[in-house]
Amino acid sequence: MIDIETHSEQDTIALGAALGRVLSDGDVLALQGDLGAGKTHFVQGIAKGMGIDEPVVSPTFTILNYYEHAVPLQHFDFYRLEDEYELDDLGFDDYLTRGVTVIEWSEKFPERLPEDAARVFIEKKGLTERIFHFEFNGARWAAAEKEVESYVVSH
Repeated sequence: MIDIETHSEQDTIALGAALGRVLSDGDVLALQGDLGAGKTHFVQGIAKGMGIDEPVVSPTFTILNYYEHAVPLQHFDFYRLEDEYELDDLGFDDYLTRGVTVIEWSEKFPERLPEDAARVFIEKKGLTERIFHFEFNGARWAAAEKEVESYVVSH
């Protein structure tokens, strides 16, 4: 596990951008954190790092925001989902094989996450201070892990 502290929304976005630069087709990130932990800011950074210019907003009410790009970004929010069958209605499993998939409130349906999904736990430490706990699973995450570690060194 790698732990990284951020001290502002800008830091959180910058951390996401560093990670977004090395994500590739089929990557799944499972985010966990309380309301206001910075999950959406982190995803805004990921989109920026991937080269997506359009505004990234929380999909709390839409469940999924899809951002078309060379490698698309699929931003899910499980917060309002009650039953697992709702994922089936969305065709959730079909999204996991292509693009970059980022899931807020992923802990609601942990059994639906791919085994090799990266897990990111965001802990609020103050008004804008956060600790990101990264857990990378498998060889596919070597570049992401290296990028996150180098982010620590440069900040």
